[in-house]
Amino acid sequence: MPRIRLTVTRLYALNDERMVASKATAKIYVGDDCIATEAISGLTETPVYKYIHHAFPAGRPIRVEWDTPGFADMTAVEENDCPCCQDSDII
Repeated sequence: MPRIRLTVTRLYALNDERMVASKATAKIYVGDDCIATEAISGLTETPVYKYIHHAFPAGRPIRVEWDTPGFADMTAVEENDCPCCQDSDII
């Protein structure tokens, strides 16, 4: 089963010139199909990962779009292995 690694590399808002926690909604697409909507909250400037499984054929274009009142950077890439299920017999 194909997997996508969603990486949040930055998420925060500014309050009186200080970085504070923020919220974002990320939509992950395989081709033109939205396969997941993720609500993300917190404060980070170091990468945070989440793995998302999907049923579409591997190799289709992957993208992420997000909406946030603060600042965010995210990427989505297809992965062959994921730490949550790489040793599982069901895949």
